[in-house]
Amino acid sequence: MADEHTGARTDGADGTSPGAEFGPLVDEVRRFAVALGGKAQEYGGRLREQNPEVYGHLAAAGGELLAAYRAAVSGHERRWAGAGHAEAERIDLDGASDN
Repeated sequence: MADEHTGARTDGADGTSPGAEFGPLVDEVRRFAVALGGKAQEYGGRLREQNPEVYGHLAAAGGELLAAYRAAVSGHERRWAGAGHAEAERIDLDGASDN
């Protein structure tokens, strides 16, 4: 069920959303991530200005790490979807019912 004001899912008998007790923790993590992101941009900008060659190498290394991650995930996806895995059950939603 969704709360009519916020659209948040509410399943508890008291009308609270699942995991509501984590709200303060989530807020703290969000503030930390924003602060960390701001510092990272500040240091990245300073590094780019003072050491453009180092910045270029770090950017290239980041791109290579991302490419390696994509290759690993792609390989796993091919194995998961490949032959030898259980076939998906086809359900005809447009056909006549058995009633």
